[in-house]
Amino acid sequence: MDVNEEVTRYFPAAQIDAIPDDLSKPRHILNTVSAQQRRENRERCVVATEIWNAADSDVGRRAILDAYKAREDANQGAIGILEMFLGGSFNRLPLTEIEYAMDQLGLNDEDNGVLSDAEKEALDRDGYVNLGPLLDAGQLHAMRDRYDAAIEEQGANAENKEKQGIGRVVDTVVKPMNRDGLLDPVFMHPRLLAVVRYVLGVHLKYIGSNYHCTMPGYGHQGIHADFIWGVRGEPQVVNAVWMIDEFTEENGATRVVPGSHRSGLHPTADIVNGAPRDLNAPVDGEVKITGSAGSCIVYNAHLWHGGTQNCTNKLRRAQHAFFSRSHRPSSTDVPAVIDKALYERLGRVERAVLDIE
Repeated sequence: MDVNEEVTRYFPAAQIDAIPDDLSKPRHILNTVSAQQRRENRERCVVATEIWNAADSDVGRRAILDAYKAREDANQGAIGILEMFLGGSFNRLPLTEIEYAMDQLGLNDEDNGVLSDAEKEALDRDGYVNLGPLLDAGQLHAMRDRYDAAIEEQGANAENKEKQGIGRVVDTVVKPMNRDGLLDPVFMHPRLLAVVRYVLGVHLKYIGSNYHCTMPGYGHQGIHADFIWGVRGEPQVVNAVWMIDEFTEENGATRVVPGSHRSGLHPTADIVNGAPRDLNAPVDGEVKITGSAGSCIVYNAHLWHGGTQNCTNKLRRAQHAFFSRSHRPSSTDVPAVIDKALYERLGRVERAVLDIE
């Protein structure tokens, strides 16, 4: 199939030499996961979910985990991931810094007026909200140019390799590609932070940002949540997807299962007809979130969701931004990877959101 240069320049990063002739033929990322591995993943997830949800504080969870570790049949994988989260606080800054930042942004008070009642209701009920276009045409044009250049320069590097058919650049907002603040809205837009604050409370932090471009004929993800086990009660993580291109029904829009964030269940642990759920299959009630370029979807990251296949012959660019409660571990070691010049450009508020001194 003939494609334009905009698409072909992504081939090395996406680990492909051409796009498929049949763009709609399913290409599922999880096809390589064996039935045995699915069972083991499920067992680990079930144990971690049960221990986490058996208490409403880390002190209580720690005590339950310590008792569980004495069992002969204890699942060592579950113990390992829970130890990582219950091993203490991962704050780099005193909490007064993020409190200061939230005050400066007008978000300290829960009733801050930045979000409408309808948006808050959507977050509570459905687990996500589409904030609509927050980036203008000029910003989008500049961002696409910046992302495309980064893909050519860095996309084939080992740290950026993902699954076949995906062009990716990790840690975008703290790398030199954000030297002039072009990508600052990705983690600092007040409407975005208002959602994060609503779901997580004042004590929040940025924990990672990746650029993700789905190639024609690729992009389907198994249904998943952005936490390792199911969580009932206080959410731990929030994710945002910035639509750098329009999201349509055909080009790989994110699918979500509204309300699934309230179930306390992770899809990996779910049983359907007596067997672990087929994560590639459709889920009853799932919907695709579409929107114009420049829009931002923000969701409680315990929500079941996944990318869908891009059945068009064009790129579908997206920028992700991930947040957690302040005391949880980060997916990105920001102090280790942040560009020095970028760090010096940032002010106290931005550094507080990034949780860096």
